[in-house]
Amino acid sequence: MTRRLLVTFCLAFIVAALIALGYLSWNASIRRDRAELSRYGVAPAFDLKDQNGISVAKQSLHGKIWIANFVEMGNPGASAVLSSKCAELDQNFRQNEQLTLISIVIPALNQNDSVLKDLSQHYLASSRWHFVTGSLDKIRRLLDLWRLAVPGQTNENLMSYFFLVDSKGEVRGVYDGRSPEAVQQILGDIGTLLRTSSK
Repeated sequence: MTRRLLVTFCLAFIVAALIALGYLSWNASIRRDRAELSRYGVAPAFDLKDQNGISVAKQSLHGKIWIANFVEMGNPGASAVLSSKCAELDQNFRQNEQLTLISIVIPALNQNDSVLKDLSQHYLASSRWHFVTGSLDKIRRLLDLWRLAVPGQTNENLMSYFFLVDSKGEVRGVYDGRSPEAVQQILGDIGTLLRTSSK
């Protein structure tokens, strides 16, 4: 009888320990989800035309999580690196309608009107990936506004960076697009925003 009680006690202790470990793990996960991403400032307002000639404005992105980057047509090599990573993000976004990609194209002199469509087709962009542009002066002003939104977070050359913007229009992440870990970091932070917004 004593042996049976000892076995029962041991089993009960093991079950209780497993439940406690499970609770601690769950609680730690909740705390990680609640961990605030940095808040860098409000993303600048814009209203630009995309590859389909449709107007894309910041206000139309309210309620969505989006990634912004700049594409400099005068520097195709550097732009191709970030655009390839955008394509990787686009593939990962396909299952979620809350996510959008905005690639702001800095026009080159005598740029062909079809360049946005060409970029979209080259990178097999889904309907959630918008290549947008405007006049060179307008894009330069927008670049200056982005620098003000994320002071000290870039080396002033915004062409190398991705910006994560939450559903309220706040910049929540700044990533060096040249880093091999950039895509995974962005996806991880998007996951955090999605989980916290659903609570």
